[in-house]
Amino acid sequence: MPGTRLPFLPRLTERLAVRLVLLLTVALFPLGTVAVLTTAQTVSEARDSADRALLGMTSEAVAGKRALIESAFASANTLGPLALERHDDDEDCRELLTEFVQRSGIFNFAGLLGTNGQMQCVSSGEATNLGNTEYFTQLLERPAAMVSGQVAGIDRPEGDLLITQPIRDGSELRGFVLITVPQRGIDLMRRIRVETEPLNTVLFNHAGDILTGADDPDRLAMLPDGHALQDLTNSNAERIIRGQTAEGENATFAVAELIPRRLYALGTWPESEGVAGGMSAMIMPLILPVLMWIASLGVAYFAVYRLVLRHIRTLNRQMRRFALGHRDTPPEIIDGAPAELREVSVTFQKLTRILSRDEAELEESLAEKTVLLKEIHHRVKNNLQLIASILNLQMRQVRDPAARGVLQSVQDRVIGLATIHRSLYQSDRLSEVRADQLIDEIARQLLAIGATPGSGIDVRTHYDPVMLSPDRLVPLSLLLTEAVTNALKYVGTADEDGTPWLEIALMQKGERVELAITNSLSGPVTPAESADQDFERTRLGADLIEAFAMQLEGDLEQGEIDTDEGLVWRLCIGFSRDGAPGPVTPEDEDRFRADAPHASARAE
Repeated sequence: MPGTRLPFLPRLTERLAVRLVLLLTVALFPLGTVAVLTTAQTVSEARDSADRALLGMTSEAVAGKRALIESAFASANTLGPLALERHDDDEDCRELLTEFVQRSGIFNFAGLLGTNGQMQCVSSGEATNLGNTEYFTQLLERPAAMVSGQVAGIDRPEGDLLITQPIRDGSELRGFVLITVPQRGIDLMRRIRVETEPLNTVLFNHAGDILTGADDPDRLAMLPDGHALQDLTNSNAERIIRGQTAEGENATFAVAELIPRRLYALGTWPESEGVAGGMSAMIMPLILPVLMWIASLGVAYFAVYRLVLRHIRTLNRQMRRFALGHRDTPPEIIDGAPAELREVSVTFQKLTRILSRDEAELEESLAEKTVLLKEIHHRVKNNLQLIASILNLQMRQVRDPAARGVLQSVQDRVIGLATIHRSLYQSDRLSEVRADQLIDEIARQLLAIGATPGSGIDVRTHYDPVMLSPDRLVPLSLLLTEAVTNALKYVGTADEDGTPWLEIALMQKGERVELAITNSLSGPVTPAESADQDFERTRLGADLIEAFAMQLEGDLEQGEIDTDEGLVWRLCIGFSRDGAPGPVTPEDEDRFRADAPHASARAE
């Protein structure tokens, strides 16, 4: 999806190896750029040199033919004024041209073409009228020296080259001298084939007409595919073309200008001299800087891994083992590491020895203090139980019911405090106690002491596993004692067939803890006129509940509620767990499920 960021990328860029590769890349970038530019310039110069060499070898391959054609132009340029002087005397002019042909030993025809298209003076053959030919029309439009192949109107053997040279008297065009070079003369100028010659060479003029090999299919198949010869004369005279022949073979074509704007040579060279060699010469030098960069990164990474990374990982494993509690033996000093990392390893070994020694001393000191603190809680519990026993003996001697009730309430509070200290004495952690277990134990004691025999009260309990500090447990247990005592005093049923019930619930809701005590009622709670002393004791219990709620800094709610089960009395206090330890561990929950009562119980 657009905008989605891969989560592993930030972690990947934080690794030392990745950062090292990035830094080395930035550091080597200028050198790599210089190397690439220098290599590119060298390759370009080498390629230009190779192109010039191909052009030179192409020109050299047809040097004899070019010399022959150039001599024909020179001869025509010399013969023109002489033939023009004898133009009026046909016999004299014919003798001049015939003698020229015979003495040359190479040319087989010479003629004088007038501006009217008539060729009266010829070395052999009959006079000819070329006025209506396309050849003559082109001469008039472009009166310049040219080389042509077979021309309509001139009866010459196929393959002969026609050299046309204009004759001028100042700026006035007077006519044209025509000389033909026979095919046998061109063949005599063919050089012995050597390894540096092209696969094929053809000559063509400015119009793109092939002058040699036009009737040879093998030569025509070696021409560049998709390139017209006339187009090659319209742009740069000498250039290199890399492509395919008409048969689809890769090749390099060299276009050399033999005679400016008149004669051109096209040489076809094998692929090894052209496309493949050029690409290889370009790619290999450009790959070299990249290979050097990769090699430098590999060497740098291997060096850093060998000298730093593997030792850091070893040290990291030692630290992780130490953090997880594997402290039986001190970590070994890293062998083969650089001096700086070896010093770190030695320092870490000393640190583990010191920490192990200090932890052992702290554990020993903590164990002693824990034993002493448990002994204190044990003694306090014994003293409180002794006081409860004394109060019990006192109650047996007192006959006044009101006095017995006061002593009973005091005994309940003392037993509650003793239960707290016994829980602290038996707990593995003195800073926290299972509040649910303590409340269940106190509630059982209160029900066993305060419930009227045969009352058949249905007791419902629900406790969430909650851990509280002793500072929270003391006011909470005393508040529970007063609330349960009052609930047992007023528990009842609204109808004759119903069963009185009492419900105690301890719930944890986030960072808050709630204690709710609900009991059924047989009617509204009002003080009887004949029980003023009982009401005073009840009022004292309510004041104590409010005082304990203030110590807990909790929200206290209590009163009568009309429910589907009838009229009930509900007391609920919610307070924060501030200052208390964290949630109950899974091990505590398992122990709680094994021994804590969650099901309803009936007091007998």
